[in-house]
Amino acid sequence: MVTPFTSDDRLDEKGFRWICENSLRAGVHGFIVNGSLGEFPSLRPAERRRIIELAVEVASGKQIPVMVGVGSASTNEAVDRAKEASELGADCLLVLPPFYYQVGEDALFSHFKTVAESVDVPVVMYNFPGTTKVNLSPALVARLADTGRIVGIKNSVDSLIHLRELVRLTAGKKFDVLSGMEDYLLPGLLLGTKGTASGFSNFIPQVLVEIYESFMKGDVRRSSDLFNKIVVPLKALAPPPEPISALKIGVKLVSGITTSHVRLPLVDAPPGTEKMMGVILKENGLIPVRASP
Repeated sequence: MVTPFTSDDRLDEKGFRWICENSLRAGVHGFIVNGSLGEFPSLRPAERRRIIELAVEVASGKQIPVMVGVGSASTNEAVDRAKEASELGADCLLVLPPFYYQVGEDALFSHFKTVAESVDVPVVMYNFPGTTKVNLSPALVARLADTGRIVGIKNSVDSLIHLRELVRLTAGKKFDVLSGMEDYLLPGLLLGTKGTASGFSNFIPQVLVEIYESFMKGDVRRSSDLFNKIVVPLKALAPPPEPISALKIGVKLVSGITTSHVRLPLVDAPPGTEKMMGVILKENGLIPVRASP
């Protein structure tokens, strides 16, 4: 989930709550907070804690898990963040590899294992070499899956072969693979992934839920048509590696939240993004007549 800020750069608690509640109404299967799209490197410690509290509060009693990002370049800090998130009610933790020192696979193994052993809640690895410059190999992931403490991976690698190997090498283990890139949602489901963690769920969660559920019911044509009609053109307006400003524009358009502010070093989406995104959403009936955060 993105982290909405006010025009004077404060955490927009009302806006964040709206994103959570709108996602619940659409039938999403979980929340991910304090991750890449949540601008975790730019969050103050008190903001990070408050976001967890709000997400846990909204999800309480709804039988959906709250996954909390605890990424850090330091193993010790990742452990501290993992313990904090666990104490605040996180159901699962999303852990990045250390992203400053370029370390080998034995060090990466020790990093993830140490974080996972520090808490009693499940851990999901996050593989996003576009930002960390570290690519977790399928063999390393399978080795970590054997520890019994790490239950999955969110994989944001632009390679179908890499995704296939993750699924193949972890088959039969208590381990799930999620596509971190929407382009691999449908191909990934065919390979055996469990779904996707989509940034577009911040403002059109109902579309992503319908794409997934149509596929699971066997209506692949419906699923593919929706993806190509709505997600593909929106994705062109929110290019990687960090499409956060554009995603916040989407939230602004459908919610009534009045700003799409991002924190430096991120910058605003190119001029015209809001207008073009608005056209796509209106053509597909996705902008409410009246909305408020």
